[in-house]
Amino acid sequence: MIRGLGMRIPSGIIKRSTILSTTCRYPGIISIGSIHRLSTKPTDPSHSKPSSSSSSNPFPIDPKHIQRQKQEEKLSTIQKWAKYFESEEFKRGGLTYYYVGAGICVIIAFYYYMRDRYYEDIQIKHVKAKYEQDPKSLLEYEFLMMKRLNNEKLRPKEDKKFKIYQMMRKEFRRKNLLNKDAIFEPTPEELEEWYQKQPRRSIKKAPILDEPIDKKDEVIEPEVKGNDNVSIVPAEDTTEFFEQKAATYDDAIKWEERGVLMGRRRQWLMKQVHGDVLEVACGTGRNIPYLYPELINSITFLDSSSRMVELASKKFQSYFPSFKKVGFTVGKAEDLINLVKENQAIKYDTIIETFGLCAHEDPVQALKNMKELLKPGGRIILLEHGRSTWGFINNHLDFRSERRMKTWGCRWNLDIPELIDDAGLDITYEKRVHLGTTYMLICKKPEDPMNQNEKPFINKLFGKDVSKPIEK
Repeated sequence: MIRGLGMRIPSGIIKRSTILSTTCRYPGIISIGSIHRLSTKPTDPSHSKPSSSSSSNPFPIDPKHIQRQKQEEKLSTIQKWAKYFESEEFKRGGLTYYYVGAGICVIIAFYYYMRDRYYEDIQIKHVKAKYEQDPKSLLEYEFLMMKRLNNEKLRPKEDKKFKIYQMMRKEFRRKNLLNKDAIFEPTPEELEEWYQKQPRRSIKKAPILDEPIDKKDEVIEPEVKGNDNVSIVPAEDTTEFFEQKAATYDDAIKWEERGVLMGRRRQWLMKQVHGDVLEVACGTGRNIPYLYPELINSITFLDSSSRMVELASKKFQSYFPSFKKVGFTVGKAEDLINLVKENQAIKYDTIIETFGLCAHEDPVQALKNMKELLKPGGRIILLEHGRSTWGFINNHLDFRSERRMKTWGCRWNLDIPELIDDAGLDITYEKRVHLGTTYMLICKKPEDPMNQNEKPFINKLFGKDVSKPIEK
């Protein structure tokens, strides 16, 4: 019982109140409000610490906040965005906007894609109906489209021109956005006029597809010979250049080839050879270490540089001293037919060439001569370098073309598939490495059938032959 109040207080409250009573104005007397506050709010040690927002300090300073600001000022823009994406602020509100925005972008892209497929389907139905009525009425673009629909492999020039037609078709559809009845039927002249207006850095002419391209029994004399790029330096006879380069060639080129693992590509090349073999532009014999003598019956090495042929001969004798069916000949690939005129029976199962087309004075004629020397069913195996699949790489090749010619006697920005097309050969295997600048190719005569391992996967899976070609 507290004196003077006439009421009973619990013992726990009295103990706390007696501590507080020492600071009261009238010792021993505690107000009801004080007792109520003591009983409902336990004391917190942190409350006794002075607050930074007290009246004694009207400008509060948070050292941690200032330090955090200084650290954020040192961050790059990307790091600031990354930190923002990790923050609670972004997760609470910003993330929703990004999801909605990304969804809208996907819907727009899907709409444009499906719209293009819709109009393309209309075009395909129109072309098929036209082909059934009269195959000769097809325009060049429609003929290429039918070949693609028939799963025929387009020739290099055809494929290149078909892609240009497709670019023109997209512009046509943009101009006829609301006119679904508009059919894309361009002539080669209209394509050429449109293509000339497009921004191009080097090549300003679309490929010309000659009518005899699908007539295998006629000699093809196309107008464009893979050299419509103004950045390609003029061809020249490089025999004297390699005569002087022969002694130091291997030491100069080996580090460049090791850097790009070219040995693996040469090994692939030599695994393809069989029977009687001819190597054109053999150089110093850099393919000889990768030769499998058990795969071949005989091998002949040809190069226009006598010094390089001599080095190749010494290298072959050091690697395969017991192999006897080998020959070494000095001559140009452009003169192959003249070299064998006296003996028309000379034919080869495999003809190989490594980085030689870029150095020939007339690479198309060299390929035609190789084709003439093939046995029925023979193959030409090429390991070459040329134009890339990437535009910025091609710009570099064009920019450095003159210097490359002076340093290595090499025109490294040639369009290799177009050269093969101009020579009247069919490509049965193609692989490109090193950003598309190194070509691994297997070619055949158009009249020769494809081997089983050269057929498309679907045909091999179901045992089908190649589909009947589209007639023009």
